[in-house]
Amino acid sequence: MTPADWIDTAAVPPRALPDTVEAALAYLSEALGHAVYAHWTLARIKRRYGSLAEAKAAQPVVLKLLLAHDGAVEYWERGRLRTVSANQAPSPQTVLARLLHTHRRRFRSGASSGKEAAVPAAAQATGPAAPSSWLATHGPAELAWLARAGRFAQPHAAANTLGAADDAQALALFLRERAGRSPHTLRAYGAELRRLMRWCGARQLGPLSDLKRQQLLAYRHALQHGEGHTTGARPPRSEATRTRALAVVASCYRYWYDTGYLHANPAAGLSAGSRARRLRPDAAAPAGAAGRVRRLARRAGA
Repeated sequence: MTPADWIDTAAVPPRALPDTVEAALAYLSEALGHAVYAHWTLARIKRRYGSLAEAKAAQPVVLKLLLAHDGAVEYWERGRLRTVSANQAPSPQTVLARLLHTHRRRFRSGASSGKEAAVPAAAQATGPAAPSSWLATHGPAELAWLARAGRFAQPHAAANTLGAADDAQALALFLRERAGRSPHTLRAYGAELRRLMRWCGARQLGPLSDLKRQQLLAYRHALQHGEGHTTGARPPRSEATRTRALAVVASCYRYWYDTGYLHANPAAGLSAGSRARRLRPDAAAPAGAAGRVRRLARRAGA
């Protein structure tokens, strides 16, 4: 296996390691927060520190080894950084393999992740409220529309820790985890997702994993201006209901992104654009302080 066959499941979204051993070791160093492998020569240490005096102050053990050997290697092993001559050091491939084994809960091979992804995700979506039953209420056309993966779906199946192959499976898993314990919550979430689907259908957009940020912002604008009637669904009447509708959509996309089903989140901040409440300068001000509050407000607006 190559380094790119290993997945960093702690990254958001999960991502494959770089292709080469050197680049993978550099990635691990940044991800783990400490050095993991460095091969030093006199030429390299001079380039790094400018002079032998600076090198001696910064890397005394390395410089001492370089005075007697052609190379020195720093490598991470058993919780600490070790320094030995180059001819005694393990190979970069060995160091990488050991690190991946030590952190096997975080870094997983594509082979094992691929097996998990091969399990039909929709079949796993069972629970008290049976989210998969929500999908069963859709007609053949809607199910065919959902049973696709759009431009933002994770093409690297091993990095898709959700194990979903299309939007239908990804929706079932989202509903199971976020709304599966309550039939009422499941109905509410399902209604908001269906509203978005109808809006997409009226404009021949989709599937959900194919929507661009501009299209989701257009959907938010439609909700805020009462344009839901063009989709065949009644638009939300109150601001609180509109905010909840956007929150459900944003939550779904964030869940997909965090679990690796999407490699980008076009709905980031979608629910943060609701109308802000304006506070009068003298609101809740103590007696005698209203004038000072107004002056401060005028200065802030200047």
